[in-house]
Amino acid sequence: MKIDLDKLYVVYQPTRHSEKADVFDGRPDTLAGLFRQVLGGLKIEQVHAIYTTPLEAEKEANLILKKSSRKKEKAAPSIKRGQGYAIFGSEVKSADKYRVQSKPKVYRTKKEAETALKQMLKKGWKRTELKILRY
Repeated sequence: MKIDLDKLYVVYQPTRHSEKADVFDGRPDTLAGLFRQVLGGLKIEQVHAIYTTPLEAEKEANLILKKSSRKKEKAAPSIKRGQGYAIFGSEVKSADKYRVQSKPKVYRTKKEAETALKQMLKKGWKRTELKILRY
């Protein structure tokens, strides 16, 4: 089989907000055009695959868009009030934890919150300034 390097169909990796035209636009490209894109900043990680026929490229673009939309749908269920743990400054009273100005990051288990607290301590926080409360 002979490959025509003047008709290549490039399928790009989807980003979070990609539409079908961002992944595959249906227009053929050449090897020289692909080189120009590389010189312009295209990285190998941004290219999913290169095909010689538009049907193959179209099929693959549809497949990877479905996969990326499935990943978006499988977000973790939200944590109900009183079921999680959050890290607060020591000046926040337990009764005022729901009235803080910015909503804290809530962890599912106390162990996850303790791990996050250890990371904060490594960054320079003092243990006396922070506490874990049920949130």
